[in-house]
Amino acid sequence: MDTKKKGFRPRGAVFPALYYGANSVYQGYISLYYTGLGFHSGQLGFISAMTALAALAAQPLWGMLGDRVRGRRALLGGLCLAAAAALLPAAKDGGFIWQLSWAMAFYAFFCALLPLGDAILLEAGGNFGGYRLAGGISFALAGTLFGLLRDRIPAGGVLWAAAGLLLLTGLSARLLPESSGGRARKGSVLGLLRNRRLTAMLLFVLPLQMTMACFHTFYGPRFKALGGEDWMLGLGVLLSTASEVPYLLLSRRIYRRFGAAKPMCVAAGVLALRWALLGIAKTPLAALLTQLLHGGGFIVITVSMAYWISEHVPGEQRAGGQALLNMFSFGLARVLGNLLAGQLARSMGEGAAFLASAGLCAVAGVGCVVGVFGIKKQLTAMHQMQR
Repeated sequence: MDTKKKGFRPRGAVFPALYYGANSVYQGYISLYYTGLGFHSGQLGFISAMTALAALAAQPLWGMLGDRVRGRRALLGGLCLAAAAALLPAAKDGGFIWQLSWAMAFYAFFCALLPLGDAILLEAGGNFGGYRLAGGISFALAGTLFGLLRDRIPAGGVLWAAAGLLLLTGLSARLLPESSGGRARKGSVLGLLRNRRLTAMLLFVLPLQMTMACFHTFYGPRFKALGGEDWMLGLGVLLSTASEVPYLLLSRRIYRRFGAAKPMCVAAGVLALRWALLGIAKTPLAALLTQLLHGGGFIVITVSMAYWISEHVPGEQRAGGQALLNMFSFGLARVLGNLLAGQLARSMGEGAAFLASAGLCAVAGVGCVVGVFGIKKQLTAMHQMQR
């Protein structure tokens, strides 16, 4: 990937804007929908874990097809429509098994959208940080607007709204630059794990994304338990998105100057602080203000890794590389994170789950620092020996 390309194509921003709008509505309010159906914390964690497992199982297939199919835009559009269709039956309250089944079907398709869209945009060049910023703005606007309207629409409105936005997302795939695989005839997505550097990066991402899984599932219930209102949840989405703007504007320069590992070490520390503050929060305002730390954590990890994969994974396997990142970040991490956080939340409360997340991020951050500077020391020693 040529990180010096700075062109921003407005057509390329439509897809991420619509995708993140749909994601904001679904991700931000589906837990409250399930809570309204009477599901307890353990069931919320189980649904999140099983949907992540469905994504984990389906992702290698979509990654393989993304590297081999000769019309990536058509594949992306079809997956958007399939994900939208899977949401609609869940608007009917059919009990826990019914909701679990359709949520798993939804994630089996939804998991492919971000890595495939990222692969197309990164291959085309341009300002990837700018495209992600367009998505962030849409994420904030959609989440805030839905939070303001949630009390005025039926409970299943979250599913109808997300499905409608995904339908538009599928149509917007036609605006992306045409991208063709058709070159990766051998190997598999999982075969990329033979790349030791890639595997090490993914293993660092895993615990951090496990804590993000806890956040996505239990922040809403935690916030409501502290006395927060729906409109404040929407405001929190706005704050978290605004906090991403400085990094997204500078992401290309930061990556060129520091690479991926060092910024992610910092992100681990920011996430540890965020979860610790959320775990000890006593008021909804305190919980709301932790959203300001979002821009130093999640977005740094995802964008840094997207850049790194696009630069270090062979061109014919980049869709598979992004799919593998998605498997670790939104598949395996959510399975493990939600199962563990669900048990903690049910037995000790959501606050304890966030404190445990803070500890996990702190440990991962220390491990990252040791790894980064340990490798640097080894490379310096090898260079001196060669001299």
